[in-house]
Amino acid sequence: MRRRAMSIVATSAAATLALGLTALSASAQPQEWVVNPGGDYTASSGTTVLTNTANGVTLNCAGSDASGSLATNAGGSPAQIGTIAAISWERCSGPLGLTFDVVPQNLPWSINGESYADGVTTGYIGGIVANLTGPGCNATVQGAAPGTYDNATDTLAPHPIAGSAHTLTVTSVDPLANCFGLINQGNKVTFEGAYVVTPGQDVTLQ
Repeated sequence: MRRRAMSIVATSAAATLALGLTALSASAQPQEWVVNPGGDYTASSGTTVLTNTANGVTLNCAGSDASGSLATNAGGSPAQIGTIAAISWERCSGPLGLTFDVVPQNLPWSINGESYADGVTTGYIGGIVANLTGPGCNATVQGAAPGTYDNATDTLAPHPIAGSAHTLTVTSVDPLANCFGLINQGNKVTFEGAYVVTPGQDVTLQ
């Protein structure tokens, strides 16, 4: 009787271990992002806004265009699901009559997915380096901009996300062209826009 009881216990333990290993194996499976149709795209936004979180100063551009390519699938989370190969801004201005150009550097920038729910991908644009240049202003911003992509509207929208680890930082300011003191080295900035992507893409995480 004792041997039978021990056998039952051993069998139950083996079954539990097997189920645990099966669950662990399933959870360890890499997640796959699927982008349909993927490939080359263009994107356009209306007003974009760069905000200095240190003082609330905003620099606004009337429009922005971007282009690049998207993978059809990618594994893991986060995962690079695309790139921004070219991006431009037009009619950029700030307070005190400040006008400036935004010159992208370090292209291509990466488009990365981190999580997915209800047709919306949350992630970030990485590898950003951009120079702000104009009369009395010469500064550089670097880092990553958090944001979302919405399948329903085909819109890639960089914007602040509470708790996101991704930030943009002012890494240099020319002391002889310091943007009237509105931007200082080390300031954290946010970037907001709404880029409608053509052709429209359907991004899912499986």
